[in-house]
Amino acid sequence: MINELWISILPAVLIQKLGPLSLLAIGYLVEKNFVGRIATFSNALAINLHVFTMSNPHQFLVWYANIGIIMGILALVSYGIQQSLSKYFYFITWAYSSIVVGFIILVTGF
Repeated sequence: MINELWISILPAVLIQKLGPLSLLAIGYLVEKNFVGRIATFSNALAINLHVFTMSNPHQFLVWYANIGIIMGILALVSYGIQQSLSKYFYFITWAYSSIVVGFIILVTGF
């Protein structure tokens, strides 16, 4: 038992959905009032990796992912240099919250 992944006791269908389900949980529990810059970066990467693995993604998803990677890089750099961004930037980051990204991955991935 110690040499096996404990997660393997779950059904395969649930294991496949753990990523987007965890994003939904994080979005619901943590990002009620604010989407942080690091969350914006990690969620932008998550949606980009998801779209990258799709065989024929819808053009909207490609645009959403591309805009997200720009937002994510800006968020990461501003966090690194400890520089706040405009209130408009933080308003737009709601589109890249964990709950939105998790929902999109859940709906388009299965």
